[in-house]
Amino acid sequence: MRIRPTAISAALFFGAALASSPALAASQDSGGFSVSLSVPVVCDIEAADFVLDTSQNVVRGVVNEYCNSSRGFQILAGHRPLENGEQIDLDYDGTATSLDASGLSTIAFRSGARFGPVPVAIRTQGVVENLSVSFSVTAI
Repeated sequence: MRIRPTAISAALFFGAALASSPALAASQDSGGFSVSLSVPVVCDIEAADFVLDTSQNVVRGVVNEYCNSSRGFQILAGHRPLENGEQIDLDYDGTATSLDASGLSTIAFRSGARFGPVPVAIRTQGVVENLSVSFSVTAI
């Protein structure tokens, strides 16, 4: 007796089809499922080029905020510690703040998620050394 290769292939295919058939639930079985996901909190801040207005001694620019935290976020300004007599006033989206002499200042609080551009103006008085201000965002 000779077995043809096509007969073996057909038998193997039929056996594999039986082995891989889906399981069927009994009619009295109840089923359900739940789906959950978590979205990571992502915050970022990006500043475009700032321009110095020498006639008014003001630096102006725009900062783009993005944070998807439903609990809100804070905007911080970092800079070198200020010397006695140096004063830096910052207008961030219409809110005026004098920067802290320590070098770290909280300049805005946002409740909830937010995305968009914010106007910024920085005024200095009595600055004796170059000053660089960097912005950062922290989710709450």
